[in-house]
Amino acid sequence: MVFLSAVPMAVRDVSIRFSGYWSEYNRGLLPRQSGIFCVYRAYFDDQSKVTTMRELLHIGAATDVNDGLADHPQSAQWRACLEPTDSLSFSFGPVPLADLVACETALVMQHRPRCNEAVAAVFPFGRLSLKLTHRIPLLQRRFTVGSDQTGVTSRFGGRWLRRGLDFLRNGQPG
Repeated sequence: MVFLSAVPMAVRDVSIRFSGYWSEYNRGLLPRQSGIFCVYRAYFDDQSKVTTMRELLHIGAATDVNDGLADHPQSAQWRACLEPTDSLSFSFGPVPLADLVACETALVMQHRPRCNEAVAAVFPFGRLSLKLTHRIPLLQRRFTVGSDQTGVTSRFGGRWLRRGLDFLRNGQPG
């Protein structure tokens, strides 16, 4: 027997303003604060001096993003994804420590970068609404994850949503 909650949980709203971009060579200049970082496969055009983000490779979080990226264990994996004309590029969005894990989980679930190996099937933090601004190539500007009910929706909703997204992206269920 499954019981549904009669009282929905409140939706937490979090805004993240991303700044960037830092190359692999100047990533030591990233802020020394808690937040979310995005790793991109990028192309820099020498003539126009414009950087184009080609693929979102990884989304991560750290209590100190500068230190977290200094010797990240997946750096070699990110570099292995690059084409000969590509380079790594990083963006950063400050997030309070209290929301750090929930925001990282939501962003990874929503965007599914190829170098994020562990993607949660169910969002375990209630309901979270994210608004992303400024430097957000390849990221969805607004989205909400999680469930405001217990029972069937939260136990199975994440799996079915993920399968639907996989089907839309790849033409086949995940």
